[in-house]
Amino acid sequence: MPGLSKKYLENIFRNSDSQDELFDTFRIAIDKKIKDPVLYKILLWNKALSPDEVMMYAEKICKELPDFCYQLFTWVGKIFSSISLYGEHHDKALEYLKKAARSNPSAHEPYISITKLYNADLNLPRLDIIIKIIEKGLETVDKKSKLCFAISSLCKSAGKNETAKSYQKLGEKYQRGEK
Repeated sequence: MPGLSKKYLENIFRNSDSQDELFDTFRIAIDKKIKDPVLYKILLWNKALSPDEVMMYAEKICKELPDFCYQLFTWVGKIFSSISLYGEHHDKALEYLKKAARSNPSAHEPYISITKLYNADLNLPRLDIIIKIIEKGLETVDKKSKLCFAISSLCKSAGKNETAKSYQKLGEKYQRGEK
């Protein structure tokens, strides 16, 4: 039966433009408890899905397979970041990158991705909000220096040179203590 093959499921997730077919195939994958984050990333990247559908699928996957939350929330954040024109999906990208950070508090990568969301022309997401998020991340991440350097670079590009210098120095201090 073709519905039981992982290759079949992947083909549908990759190529289908039917929301009904995608949903039915998704149900099969979840019911079979397929534990393959790459398979679900393919589904989430399907161009036929609306932003609301991407969020719905991501939430359902993470409810059913919580071990994949970090990977999938990061992926959804990157999807929204990449499809965002004029900042229209920056809020969704930010929301999912924050969820990724919460699901793996020691990981610095979601925070770095958050700094890359910043659009200086639109001030989206707002610089002060990004800095607060990154500062909160400094409490739990494993590579504090990377966050400090990211904030420093962000502040420098926004013309906040004194703040940039202070984070650069803090990053250098952390870097000396990191392995």
